[in-house]
Amino acid sequence: MSLLHLVGRTAASSFLINNGSVGRIQVRFRSRRLCDRLVKPADKTGILLGKVNTRADKTIPGVSDKVHPILVQWKRPVRVETCNPELSGDIGGLEHFGEVDQTQPPLELEGCKALAEADAVVQKILSLEYRRRRDSMQKLKRDLVTTVRQHPLDDSSLEVKIATLTVKIRNYHRDLVERYPYKNQPLKHNMTACIALRRRLLEILREQDYRKFEWLLEKLNLFYKPVPHYDAFAVGRKSSIERLTDLWCDELKQHRLDKYKRKLMEDQPKFLRDKADKLKHIMAEEKDLGLEPSVFQEDVDECLRRAVEIENRNLVEENHPQTYLVYQEETVKEQNVFLN
Repeated sequence: MSLLHLVGRTAASSFLINNGSVGRIQVRFRSRRLCDRLVKPADKTGILLGKVNTRADKTIPGVSDKVHPILVQWKRPVRVETCNPELSGDIGGLEHFGEVDQTQPPLELEGCKALAEADAVVQKILSLEYRRRRDSMQKLKRDLVTTVRQHPLDDSSLEVKIATLTVKIRNYHRDLVERYPYKNQPLKHNMTACIALRRRLLEILREQDYRKFEWLLEKLNLFYKPVPHYDAFAVGRKSSIERLTDLWCDELKQHRLDKYKRKLMEDQPKFLRDKADKLKHIMAEEKDLGLEPSVFQEDVDECLRRAVEIENRNLVEENHPQTYLVYQEETVKEQNVFLN
């Protein structure tokens, strides 16, 4: 392998050149352009990790939608990330469990008599303030487990496992958000696995002891949302438009039926009042001719009562119009014609 070829494949290397003299040749790859770099946001509260490439709608040459236009609008669904509370169930972060006292020693040095008798400087150096974050998380995890465990030797119950996973998940979430925009795929994978395991443990606890399940959700500031069972299908524009079109046709059919039904309901009060007038006319003729009455005043009052009841019901339905998911009623645009 030639020297130039080796230099081209490495970012920074040291080589011997010219009679054993040592020199350093640094070859750096071209840095990213400013337009390709991700800007670190100032407010990280609403961060959804991950990036979805936007795809423009492709137009097929020779195929036009002017003859048969597509009446529904399709948008590619937004991917829900693992650290989103809608999927993970974590309402808050680690701040819900309180801050860890950094002046305390780590777990392995708790109860050490030599440390208690040592100088204040030594105690400060050996405290959590100068230790790794993992030691603080172990201390927080131990304090949280002591509040949910069943007895002092409990380390394998469902409550302890769920509390331990909750601390781990929220620590993962904090690490992903703090290191934005850097992508840590192994960490996101581990976080997804922990969330799935915790959801399974919550489901088992919910079946065994529902009161303890509700108490634990309130204690850990979680909400449980089971995964819906549905037939998975690939997200595609054509298949989604076909389903939306079917839904649009069903809603259009229902809209026309409701419109025709409203028209009939609006005509009913007038029909009932006309019927009451005719019944009154029949009653008067039967009385003048001395015939046995076949129509009574109660029938007339019933028609008038039903007419008032239907009018009130029509007013309530007008104030609460029916909403549709896809279909939108066509609005006639006003055409302004100016004559010179």
